[in-house]
Amino acid sequence: MRLGKFRHTARAFSLVELLVVIAILGTLVALLLPAVQAARETARRATCSSRQREVGLAILSYESLHGGFPAGRIGCDDTGDSENIAVCPPGLPPEKKTGASGFVEVLPQLEQQPLYDRIAVYKGGLWNRNVNDLKWYGDVSKCRGIKERLEILVCPSDTSSPMSDVYAPVVAATSSYAFVQGSRGPDVLERIAKFENNGLFLFVIRRRAKQVTDGLSCTLMLGEVVLSDTWESSNTWSYALVNADCLRSTANPLNTRPGTGVIDIDRRNGAFGSQHPGGAIFCYADGHVSFLDENMDIDVYQAVSTISNSEIIEESALR
Repeated sequence: MRLGKFRHTARAFSLVELLVVIAILGTLVALLLPAVQAARETARRATCSSRQREVGLAILSYESLHGGFPAGRIGCDDTGDSENIAVCPPGLPPEKKTGASGFVEVLPQLEQQPLYDRIAVYKGGLWNRNVNDLKWYGDVSKCRGIKERLEILVCPSDTSSPMSDVYAPVVAATSSYAFVQGSRGPDVLERIAKFENNGLFLFVIRRRAKQVTDGLSCTLMLGEVVLSDTWESSNTWSYALVNADCLRSTANPLNTRPGTGVIDIDRRNGAFGSQHPGGAIFCYADGHVSFLDENMDIDVYQAVSTISNSEIIEESALR
């Protein structure tokens, strides 16, 4: 008896079946993608909160060591020449009109002592006369120093370019965080916004903890910004300028887009904002961080940005 040869013919997928499989895979990917993106954003938000907390603690360490918070902007500008500001008298030399930000002051507390030494802001200045005097930029150490982008000052969700040429020929590293000046921004005279604001950080003047009568845990210290590499929302960590670089206010609601809302003559609104959906992360003057909803009541938002208005704020109003 002969055994016949058994033939096994493999059956190929038909075009219709292949299309069905592709459609199913596409549906699964579409269902999983939002979850993956949400998980990634959660991780980025957690990192942002951690970095802000570290910066906040560094500022508190500075306050403990020096008996006061750093000034938002270390030096004067030309305002005193025209308005005879007491802390910025007329006729100061350019190196006394340094635009260096308070972040430069706390570099040692951020474990950046070598960078602080290279920048040497008290020897020749930095950002003198709002980039109108560039002698300091010819110093190689200062020039390279402001180009270092510090990871601790960057939110992972921030899409801004690492470098900004907004103030060309000066090129400098950007940052995601800025100091809270208070509730007075483009809606008041620049002199008031700079030297007489109601928040924690001013030009030249250093606040003390005892001046924060609203309570450190109820007063905003740092917040996020977006589009740091653009003119309307410039934010370079080494520079401080009213309604822009490193100094912002709550005059406009949270997440007001750059160039909109109440703006100054340079189209800047000084608003805080972030790439996190629905709000932004802030650090309070006691070092704790919190996510503030972009739809929060504007009066509450402005109240927590001041140091001594004696407002009573319910905790639920901050959510």
